[in-house]
Amino acid sequence: MIYGNPFIGIFCKTNDSLTLLPKNISAKFNSACEKILKTEIAYVSIADSDLLGIFTAMNSNGIILPQFTYGDEKMKIKKTGLNVSTIEGRYSAVGNNILVNDKACIINPDIDNEDKKRIEDCFDVEVVRRKIGGYSTVGSTCVVTNNGFLAKNDVKDDEIAFLEEFFKVKGGTGTANMGVSFVGLCIVANVSGFIAGELTSGFELQRIMEALSFI
Repeated sequence: MIYGNPFIGIFCKTNDSLTLLPKNISAKFNSACEKILKTEIAYVSIADSDLLGIFTAMNSNGIILPQFTYGDEKMKIKKTGLNVSTIEGRYSAVGNNILVNDKACIINPDIDNEDKKRIEDCFDVEVVRRKIGGYSTVGSTCVVTNNGFLAKNDVKDDEIAFLEEFFKVKGGTGTANMGVSFVGLCIVANVSGFIAGELTSGFELQRIMEALSFI
């Protein structure tokens, strides 16, 4: 848990080489990230908020931030070597509105053309507008890595087929934290491993491992 909260996906973000964590993260969770995700760690905030999973979207090329991110916070993130870009408007919860790996990106269908272009340039991948499981908040309904993806449990087979072709990885459906279908809020994952909220059951962990291609 982070701050006693099992929805760890709202507090942290990772790619295959870097994990962003809140500045006051516990030593236990920090150690778990180092051991499981196997990345460098940067301790940052977004507008003094610890909700890094909500306010960032990231692949190996770049990171999207909300417009209200403070200048010193942007500079600290730029020092990691990522492309840094911001988007405007009411989609500032970019982690909920963007789903991306190193091969492709899906965004909330209501994001405008100007921000879509910024996202394409930052991530250097194809970007499409699409709902997942009937929801526009695609980053909350799915977790994707460069090895697999886990979508919310009621996503249909034809949509799974699209996601597999688009992201160029195999995937599946499931839940976390004892039945929560918005898996993006519950899990942080990359090609090395994943960390799920403490309430996640053994059955759910098995489904997550299969979807993210760890078994």
